[in-house]
Amino acid sequence: MDERGQYKTALDLAKRALEYIARFGTPPTPHAFELFYTVCAGQNASLNEAVSRATANKKTLSANETEKLYQEYLEPQTQSPQMETIGTKMGCEMTGLLALLGTAATNANTYQASLQSAEEKLKSPQADQNIPEMVRSLHSATQNMARANLEISANLETSRAQVELLEDCLKEVREESSRDPLTGLVNRRRFDILLDDALLGASSSGEPACLLVIDIDNFKIFNDSHGHIAGDSALRYVASCIKSNIKGQDTAARYGGEEFAVILPNTSIEHAMSLAERIRHLVNARHLVKKATGVDMGRISVSIGAAMNMEGDSAESFLNRADMCMYAAKNGGRNQVQDSPAPQPGESLPNVEIHAA
Repeated sequence: MDERGQYKTALDLAKRALEYIARFGTPPTPHAFELFYTVCAGQNASLNEAVSRATANKKTLSANETEKLYQEYLEPQTQSPQMETIGTKMGCEMTGLLALLGTAATNANTYQASLQSAEEKLKSPQADQNIPEMVRSLHSATQNMARANLEISANLETSRAQVELLEDCLKEVREESSRDPLTGLVNRRRFDILLDDALLGASSSGEPACLLVIDIDNFKIFNDSHGHIAGDSALRYVASCIKSNIKGQDTAARYGGEEFAVILPNTSIEHAMSLAERIRHLVNARHLVKKATGVDMGRISVSIGAAMNMEGDSAESFLNRADMCMYAAKNGGRNQVQDSPAPQPGESLPNVEIHAA
């Protein structure tokens, strides 16, 4: 495509992005423009799917929702300060280890040279006369080699312990980076990886895998009525109800704002439905009370969609089917579990294809 064609395509994408901003009443911030520009360009299938879900049952997309989508799908990922510090220290340790190995090689070469020198003297006609001198020389070289080896061994042990400590720290930081800080559940990025792994495992073993998508009913009303701190407590409460019911290879994730997902390898749809019912019942069993004031905030409930993998499933199709089942539970009256998807009301964003002019 020539420069003029590229300009025309970019202008068309920009116009479409602005149309979506107007259509959903989204504040026209730079992040909102970049978000919808990317949607229109069709460069990020996961983003398109997320925006479609976010707008499936409503006609607006708030600034807060837009920013969350931007941070999750578009914001450049940077290394955490902890990761950078560990990486720097690990590099220093590796440099030190290489220096120690270099010193050990030098010492070995020096000792080898002493042995060769002694061997040559033993072959000479004056060997008998040289024996006392050779013994002293070899004794001295052996002592020097032994001292150097002891020093290197001690330094290597110190470095080994330090590297193991750094590896543990790195593992801990990586684990933290894969967790949602509020609930302690796996975050969206880690969930995407594990869902792919679960589908691959199901395909290899022939055993079924199931997926639950869990959404807190009327969470916005609860949040607006009782405040964000109470809303965070509700999220942690639901997360704890999920965690207390899963085990083994099961993985619970905070998938979105008030939405959770559970990956269930080697699980039939019957067992998945049973688990979902236990979670639903446990969430709805207690009244939530504000600790500071003792105010009873009532009960909350969740709608849960359950799906089992099908032949040829991608992570996207698998998740979409479970998501549609969750919306079927919503449309059926909330506070229930569904494993049969139903058509959803509302208009979703279409997949956008760009054709060169």
